[in-house]
Amino acid sequence: MKARSKAQKRAGRKRRIGIKRQPNGQPARDNSEQKETARAVAVEARMRLYSMPKHLAETELAGYAIGRMALNGSFGRDYQPYLDAVYDYVCATADYMRIKCPQQQMPKAMNYLAGRGSSLAPEPSLRAVDRIEARYDHLLQKLQSAAGMDRVWFHEAAFHDRLNGERGEKAVIACAAALMAA
Repeated sequence: MKARSKAQKRAGRKRRIGIKRQPNGQPARDNSEQKETARAVAVEARMRLYSMPKHLAETELAGYAIGRMALNGSFGRDYQPYLDAVYDYVCATADYMRIKCPQQQMPKAMNYLAGRGSSLAPEPSLRAVDRIEARYDHLLQKLQSAAGMDRVWFHEAAFHDRLNGERGEKAVIACAAALMAA
């Protein structure tokens, strides 16, 4: 490799003095427009799209259709049993789908399994598979009491985060109530 002469070392643009630099030596860019975090953008969008006050738009429930129904009072004052029934059904469905067709991905409209963890081991035993199938069948039997289109709209809201207006809300309430029935 050839040594550089003094003239070659001074060639090129002069380095500006007194500006902030990134760790790699390049001038730092102004990030004032990018200061908004993804959370702030999501909260602002929820406030605009769903006409929610800021304190409700910041909650985790505001991130998906059934949670927004709970916040709007569609389930009444005590919405937690409804949400638990929906979570239980979705977790049972996810476990069932994992053992029946593991290559098929479940929609990720809502992070249902985040805090609960999966009840499936990497290689579930036959007893675990039977238990999962029985739990899923039991919940499906409960759901059979709801009308056919209600089940379709409930599935759209629970798995795909699509709520079809007031009729869709009534369908979700009917299905959640059916799942809560003993």
